[in-house]
Amino acid sequence: MRSRGTITVLTLIVAAILAPLFITNVHAIQGCKPGTPPTCYLYAQTNVPSAEGSVIVRQDGNNALEYPLPHLFAFTNGTTHSLEVLTLTVSGTPSGARYLWDSKAAWTWHTLQYPNANMTTPLMIYNYTLPNDQFTAQFDKQFQYTLTFTDYNGAALSPAPASITLSGPTGALTTSAYSGQWLQAASWSVVDAKWEGIPGLVIGAQTIDLTNGPVTKSIQLAVYPASVKVVDLNNNPVSGANVTVTFAPPNSTSVSHLTGRQGTVGLGDIPLGPYTARVTYQGQDVKWSEDASATPGGVSTITLNISGTTSAPVVSAVVLLTIFGVALFLILLAIKVRKPPPPPTI
Repeated sequence: MRSRGTITVLTLIVAAILAPLFITNVHAIQGCKPGTPPTCYLYAQTNVPSAEGSVIVRQDGNNALEYPLPHLFAFTNGTTHSLEVLTLTVSGTPSGARYLWDSKAAWTWHTLQYPNANMTTPLMIYNYTLPNDQFTAQFDKQFQYTLTFTDYNGAALSPAPASITLSGPTGALTTSAYSGQWLQAASWSVVDAKWEGIPGLVIGAQTIDLTNGPVTKSIQLAVYPASVKVVDLNNNPVSGANVTVTFAPPNSTSVSHLTGRQGTVGLGDIPLGPYTARVTYQGQDVKWSEDASATPGGVSTITLNISGTTSAPVVSAVVLLTIFGVALFLILLAIKVRKPPPPPTI
C-alpha cells in the first residue's frame, strides 16, 4: 500500500510539472478540420493598416493565388507551402509613414522571425488561427525627420555639424543628412554631435520621437558665441590690433583678425573647450587662454599696456592725391587772378 501511495504521489508531481508545458503549446491542441484529407488553416496578417495601403502575398509561386493581407489560408494536412510578400514598399500613406521590406522586416510567429520575403510554412498539421498563433508580415515602418541646430544661446548654428549619432531600438546610427530623412518609427536619442572637429557637443538628453509621425526638431549644441575686445589702460578701444585665435585639438585651426573701430573682433561660434588667442600691436605681444562657455556675454577683454592711445585713422592714397590736386588747382587759380595787367600800348 505504501509503495502504491508513493507512486501515486510521484505521478501527481510529474503531471503538475508537465501539464503547463502542454497547455502553453496552444497550437498543439488546435487540430486541423476533419475531412478527407483534413484541412489546416493559417491566418496571415501584416502591421500595415489597410487604411495605409495593401500588402499582396502570393501562395506557392502561383500568380492565380495572390491575396491581400489579412487572409485565411487553407492547406491540406501534412503539407508545406510558400507565402511570398510581393508588396515590398508601401508609401504615400495618409499618416506620412512608409513601410519597407528591408533588413529589419520579417515574417514573425511568436518569437521566431523569417527574414526572407518568401517564407516556407511549418508542416501543416495544426491550425495557426488563434490570436497569439498567427503569422505577421512585419514591415519596417518609417517616418521622416528634419533637424536644425542652435548654439547654446538658441541662435541658428552654421555650418551644421559634420555628423550626429543617434541611438535607437536597432542600435546606433551616425549620419550627416538632416533634411527629409527616413528613419524607423521609434524614439531615437541624440548621443553625439561633431562640429568643427570637436565631438561630444550634445547638451543634456535630446530625442527625436518618430513613434507617431514625422518630426521637425531643433538640436541644441554646446557651441558658444565669442568675441575679443582690445582696450588700452584707460579702457579705450584699440583698433588695428592683430588677434590670432587657435582652437583646441583636435581642430587646432588658427584664424587672424584685425580689431575694428570699437576694438572688437567677432570670432563667431566656438565649440565647448578652451581656445588660445594672441594679440600683437605696436610691439606688444599678449597671449591668453579662454573658454567661451565660461565667458559672460561671450566677450573677452584684453588690456594692452598703452595709455590713452587710439590708432590714427588710415587715409587712403586716393584721398591724399585728391586733396593735393585740389590744393594745387587753387594755388594756380590764385596766381592767375593776381597777375598784373600788361601796360597800355602807345
